[in-house]
Amino acid sequence: MNNIVTEKKSSYSLYEELINQRDRYKKDAFQYERGYVREFGELILAVFNKKIECIEKKKVIDFCQKAINRDEPIDQNKLNAYIKEEMAEFTEKLHHMEEDYREAKSGGVISEKDYLEVKRIYHRIVKRIHPDINPEVAENEDLMDLWNRVVVAYNCNDLQALQELEFLVAQALKDTDIEDVEVEIPNIEEKIKALEEEIEHIISTVPYIYKFLLEDEDAISDKKLELSYELKEYEKYCEELDKVLEALVISGVTMLWPMN
Repeated sequence: MNNIVTEKKSSYSLYEELINQRDRYKKDAFQYERGYVREFGELILAVFNKKIECIEKKKVIDFCQKAINRDEPIDQNKLNAYIKEEMAEFTEKLHHMEEDYREAKSGGVISEKDYLEVKRIYHRIVKRIHPDINPEVAENEDLMDLWNRVVVAYNCNDLQALQELEFLVAQALKDTDIEDVEVEIPNIEEKIKALEEEIEHIISTVPYIYKFLLEDEDAISDKKLELSYELKEYEKYCEELDKVLEALVISGVTMLWPMN
């Protein structure tokens, strides 16, 4: 009987350890992604801006050319509506990229002392309300809301938010009997294996592997050169499209540019 209890405790400890490890790697991946955006975001945005400018001009040309082939006049209102619809997804993506860049740039760096405190608080909260460790938490809307806020604060190294959330978690748990329940993790060995596979996937894919790029000054320089070259290629293509648009205007097609 004691061996069974010991084995059960050992599996549970490993499961908890792997959850903390998985979450730490996820957080590191989030931070590496932020670092990547901080380092290359300005160039990436410039490239994407020029790219969608080319796409928009190409779509205008195609729309006009089809009308000309049908020997029809260009309906400016239809053209504007068509371009707006066709470019909506690109415009939305650009908006999100700009937002990510602003957030990455504004994110501060905390001290080692505060970073360790962030880890300590997070691990204390994990033991209490991590839904993988205590499945009953997932059935409590208030605790799940707190947990989601904890994850965001942890990823962002927001020590003050975590300190406040730990207090709120304690208060919320007073209104439940969740902490008094003996937790049973069904199929724990399968879940341990799944966690190990998830960890391996995290540390071998983007954004975690940005770590190796960001730690290599030569690789950073090469990446910036690559993005600069890509930007020049789009600029060149954009100029070529401008010539086609000018030819359309000369041929009698009335254009409103830039499109709105």
